[in-house]
Amino acid sequence: MLHLLRRSGTRVAGLRRWGAPAVAAVFILATGGGAVAQAASGAHHGPNEYGMTMGSYRGHVSDFTYTHGFYCDSHVKATSTSGCEVGEAAKVAPAKQHDPLYVTVPLGFTAKSLDCPDKLTCVDHPMNLDMTRLAAALAPVYKTTPDKLLPALKNFTTPGHDHFIADENSGKAEWWDVRVVGVANPATYRAIQSHHSWAYLNGLIKAKNKNVVGPIPTNLFLYFSAR
Repeated sequence: MLHLLRRSGTRVAGLRRWGAPAVAAVFILATGGGAVAQAASGAHHGPNEYGMTMGSYRGHVSDFTYTHGFYCDSHVKATSTSGCEVGEAAKVAPAKQHDPLYVTVPLGFTAKSLDCPDKLTCVDHPMNLDMTRLAAALAPVYKTTPDKLLPALKNFTTPGHDHFIADENSGKAEWWDVRVVGVANPATYRAIQSHHSWAYLNGLIKAKNKNVVGPIPTNLFLYFSAR
């Protein structure tokens, strides 16, 4: 079961719905909102909220329970209103103990049954991201040039995605270092979803599957427990 979402927006099973216009098949441009506090420690934080999403672990579905807002390291430059970006790893983590969270994103097509669907923001996730570091890689997907795509990438609404972990940390809550994996083929994406396994996804990455790109580092951490 999915519960509680963000403090504003339409309440839909652990998610927040936003009516931003579509820019491309998978990414949605957000022109404002999603502002967060920047602490003296040099990080952007989302508001603390309680809710759940699904994720994948060793061939089965795992329940993720969130109790803290996201963390994005402000030592890494970001143009998004959330202070979060994709393409460069955080310089300062929120805690010594953390594990990787692999987030798969469909590129150039719409996938069904995502853990966090398109046009919806999952609980304790940032509403938008700076994607400018990926302009050169994304331009061919949308049949344009990096220069033309760059303005839209500065404040993208967080795209629909799935979650994959390699360790449940004994069910204890902790910070998770978000790493993005782009998937450019619908059949490949369906296969990844059906396996519910980081091992399978990692196998595609190690085999240098032409339809899979990543993991791409971010300055974003999410806080949840997984069971």
